[in-house]
Amino acid sequence: MTTKNKKDGFLGELSIVLPSTVSQQVKEDPLMRDLYITDIGFYPHARFHFRKRIHGSTEYILIYVSNGSGAVNIGKENFVLTKNDFIIIPKNTFHHYHADEKDAWTIYWVHFNGEKADLLANHFGKRISLPAHHTPQEDFRISLFKDLIHTLSMGYVKSHLEYANLGLHRLLASFLYPSLCMHYQQAQDTDIISISISYMRAHLGEALSLQDLARQSGLSVAHYSKLFTQKTGFSPIDHFIQLKIQYACQLLDISQLYIKEIAYKVGYQDPYYFSRIFKKVMRMSPLEYRKRDKL
Repeated sequence: MTTKNKKDGFLGELSIVLPSTVSQQVKEDPLMRDLYITDIGFYPHARFHFRKRIHGSTEYILIYVSNGSGAVNIGKENFVLTKNDFIIIPKNTFHHYHADEKDAWTIYWVHFNGEKADLLANHFGKRISLPAHHTPQEDFRISLFKDLIHTLSMGYVKSHLEYANLGLHRLLASFLYPSLCMHYQQAQDTDIISISISYMRAHLGEALSLQDLARQSGLSVAHYSKLFTQKTGFSPIDHFIQLKIQYACQLLDISQLYIKEIAYKVGYQDPYYFSRIFKKVMRMSPLEYRKRDKL
């Protein structure tokens, strides 16, 4: 059972919840199954943020406070977290946490699991504090979070999943070995397909055709489709649909918009058709998604 008590989203909030079909793919992949992400996100100035899970979560939860403060209770232990503190909540363990009423925390968080998760989580022990002052290592850590979120926001192609889940090792290591962190400079995508995906993300409310996408890339439809599929493993339109549904998930998380309003925002004039597409991708209806347990 999960108890919630937060307002409908936080301005600037980002969250990625992997569809069950994608998570299953990751669990079965020899390269990723030892340690993998199921959910990841960022809640800025998260006033009234509160969660209570009687039976805990089926995954480990890492919460990193980049600003403000809050409190976490795990079993009979209580922790107060302030700027630059973190905690890993064990899976299947009673817990609750909340932002401070006067100085609400800004948090980066990730749910993770896998064959190495138990060993790695135990390796952290009771450690929750990092150096209390602003450091280049802190910037590096936040950049890693943003990099993983950005990568998954570009769609669930195999290369993105592998990059993000292999990157999770580095993210966790940055907490376990803070003195070894180094500056991170985020690389910018410059290839045609990455630019095309960015174009898709900027036009999620439109019904772009394959011809529209190919034209924007300056390629023929056949050449564009071949390059896109070679790089991502998906056709351009299938990938565009994934991005639309991903954005719809974010709107379901952070707003009280009606399903039909969300459908319009992601380019579907028929809300019933949108719901069918959503269920095909996420294996649950938009309403079921909105009611699910989450961080």
